[in-house]
Amino acid sequence: MRCVYNQSNTIWVLGEYRELEGGSRKLEFPVKKVIKRDGRVVDFDPSRIREAIRKAMVHVNRYDEESLRKVVNHVLELIAEKYGAEKIPHGEEIQDIVELSLVKFDLYEVAKAYILYRKEREKIREEKKKILEKDYVDEVDKAFSLNALRLMASRYLLKDEEGKLREDPKHMFQRVAALIVISDMLHDPEIFDKNYGQRKHPHEDFSPDEYEEKLGLGRKPDGSYEVTWNRWHLERMKALYDELNEERAMKCSWSELLKMLEDGKFEKYYRNFKEYYGLMVGKKFMPNSPTLFNAGTR
Repeated sequence: MRCVYNQSNTIWVLGEYRELEGGSRKLEFPVKKVIKRDGRVVDFDPSRIREAIRKAMVHVNRYDEESLRKVVNHVLELIAEKYGAEKIPHGEEIQDIVELSLVKFDLYEVAKAYILYRKEREKIREEKKKILEKDYVDEVDKAFSLNALRLMASRYLLKDEEGKLREDPKHMFQRVAALIVISDMLHDPEIFDKNYGQRKHPHEDFSPDEYEEKLGLGRKPDGSYEVTWNRWHLERMKALYDELNEERAMKCSWSELLKMLEDGKFEKYYRNFKEYYGLMVGKKFMPNSPTLFNAGTR
């Protein structure tokens, strides 16, 4: 096992050297993944361990670069020895190792701060689960404060007839982004004439129920989609098409447009969807209340 400290980037690399073609070698940490509380398996990131310990040190005015280096290296050594390349640790197990390592190096105040921080996060996590009526907290839920989630739950998240939530913030933002991207798609130069010089296509009846959740963007290998449109999205898509067709702006008929959707001709707009979704999750842009209320709904 080798341990390397990169002073310029403050990164610790622990692992075994792997021989590459051409005689070069690459140092790899054996543990590649970690299991989150919500069951997701994500990449293992040693820098997150370092940052958590650093914050605890700073909180109690005990920050010391050398002590931080020793503790982090010890934590990584224990993780590598316990789990190796075959096992995947849970996040809570890694946090337990951090606590024990801080005590081992007599950093009792730092350990206490770290433990209190864990307990406070757990308290917040439980409150968020209660607000959102779910048994786990995902990455989107974590990004918003308790007050923000209370506001979403009381005003914007969809509810069933009994008043129980039937979506969470992640699905709300997906619902909104799925509606916004429809306008981008219908203004694609392949089907939209910015000079409004097309002939009007005959009106076609359309039953959105028949296509609900069957059309979308981000096609997967199995033919399903990363995001699909519900009947209300599709109803709005048809209404916008009819408006543009009435203005002689559409180069194709409605049935031709549906065929293009089925054939994946607008897959490039999945990137637009992700951008809109990311802006909302990142709190860089938030639509007005009517949009949050009504996008993709009755």
